[in-house]
Amino acid sequence: MIKYKKVCFIMLVICLLQMGIIANAKENNGLLQYLETVAQGGPIYEVILDGSGDFTSIQEAVQQVESGATLLIYPGVYEEHVEIINKTVNLIGASRDDCILISDTTDYHHIPLTVGAGTIYNMTICGSNPTKENIVPYIERDYDSTDSASVYNWQSKFPGYAIHIDQDYSYGKELLIEGCRIISDSNQCVGIGCRGWNTITFSDCQFFSNGGGCVFLHNTQSPDANGEAYFTMKDCELRNYWCPYVISVQSTGGLNPIYLTFQNVKVSTVAYETKHSYKSDNMNTWFSLDQLNNPEVKEHLKAEGYYTALDGELIQYCDSEARKNLRIKRNRESLLENWPDFEEGIHYIRKTETKNDQIQNLTLKGEPGVRQIIDINNAKLDDPKDGWCGLHNIYLTQQSFGNTLIEMNFPRTELRKETE
Repeated sequence: MIKYKKVCFIMLVICLLQMGIIANAKENNGLLQYLETVAQGGPIYEVILDGSGDFTSIQEAVQQVESGATLLIYPGVYEEHVEIINKTVNLIGASRDDCILISDTTDYHHIPLTVGAGTIYNMTICGSNPTKENIVPYIERDYDSTDSASVYNWQSKFPGYAIHIDQDYSYGKELLIEGCRIISDSNQCVGIGCRGWNTITFSDCQFFSNGGGCVFLHNTQSPDANGEAYFTMKDCELRNYWCPYVISVQSTGGLNPIYLTFQNVKVSTVAYETKHSYKSDNMNTWFSLDQLNNPEVKEHLKAEGYYTALDGELIQYCDSEARKNLRIKRNRESLLENWPDFEEGIHYIRKTETKNDQIQNLTLKGEPGVRQIIDINNAKLDDPKDGWCGLHNIYLTQQSFGNTLIEMNFPRTELRKETE
């Protein structure tokens, strides 16, 4: 293996100038500085589709390079499943709009990116759905958690994420995903299983979901991977066009407490008038959408220091015509290029006469649920609900502020009490 040479920096600048991706060489200095900072003097390899670099495939490079290496991804559409398992390999894209990793995610176990540690920067990562059909995001838990084959088979009933972070290798390590656009047409954009002393940060990222929401997060019940974990999302945008839940969080027990920090997270999400759109077993203890519209509740929240960073009304009512304008075709071109404008806030969709536009066909059978846009689940019904939105052992930090959703902001009155 050959370490990245200085001459390659010049070649990179020339390449990006010729492709019109940067306007001048000065514009590229930030990328090169970022690349050198992430690599920390370690080896850097080029991935270029035309064969002029060290590799033509990201996965081929991941398999061959040593742990700690950095891959510079040149512009192109990389149609492959990238699995970075039990090693650290940094992926640095030359351009977020032009470095695209995409694959079919109708199979839970074959997705664009599986990763546990390192840095992912300046790329578009897209999970597509060639079936062009809505996929049921909720399936009853009918598996034996002590049997890995049973769990694997149950997971196979689900579509996959665009990015999956859930491996014991993450224990005690850091993962930074920065400046990326993460797109899902099937399940959530990212699925995350934390481990002890694990730090996961999303910074300056866009999450575009036409599937099961933007984020699914859970802790671990493994005694071998226990300890505190830290999840941070800052300066990010979440657009959830279809699923009633923008975020889903599950607590598996008390071994792995997670501390959540949200900073300047803009959320645009749908909500539905029909209660059959919602799970009946959602354990979220936060106010429902109906309650948030109550003037008395609004005054109470204000007095307690709760707030939204959104100027104007948090909940916006929409008719069927507005819903049509948010529809996204399930094909690769639409996913990568034609995302509708989606104003910040909660877009409450009234009932329509079109059967295909009614989300109740996608949820669990049984009693209708409460209208909430965050799905909360605790492993045991009798677990103490001492955490964020009724979670057990998962908490919101004082450093959470500036977010669209009220529940993502640490209340100002509590913050003042802590500093007195």
